[in-house]
Amino acid sequence: MKRIMVLGPSGTGKTTLARKLGEKLSIPYLHLDSVYWKKNWDHVDKDDFHRKMVEYFAQHDKWVIDGNYTNNKHFYWRLMLADTIILLDYESSTSISGILERANKYKHRVRSDMAEGCVEGIDQVFLRYTAFYSKRRMPKLKALIYKYAKGKNILVFKNRTELLKWFDAL
Repeated sequence: MKRIMVLGPSGTGKTTLARKLGEKLSIPYLHLDSVYWKKNWDHVDKDDFHRKMVEYFAQHDKWVIDGNYTNNKHFYWRLMLADTIILLDYESSTSISGILERANKYKHRVRSDMAEGCVEGIDQVFLRYTAFYSKRRMPKLKALIYKYAKGKNILVFKNRTELLKWFDAL
């Protein structure tokens, strides 16, 4: 495992997994939210986002990257370049619980992996998006993953217990 993508709904622990994998395997990890979001929840445009990712790939032959961002060109680059794709395919209730835990932990604060002024919070739109992710977005995400699956290690975890068992065995 040299180029690892970590995908899945919000609140499932993608960032935590990516960071821990990077540490365990001595591979740099990149949290895509830290590239996309600028100060005060402003974001880079798609072309700048793509350019930054192309630069990252040119500078790193090994990586663990967490985050979906499927509507960007570099998503397909990541799929092509990755040798391992990890999909956290958890129940919606797990995602919602993770979001609520994160919001409570960082209430009125900025997480260390986010830009200045990106104060943690949740709203009904985000909760609804997450609640319906498995039904509306997961089938498309799985189809894309399996379209690029040849020669790759695809790992799909249905819950944290499965994931931790695998991680501990690494």
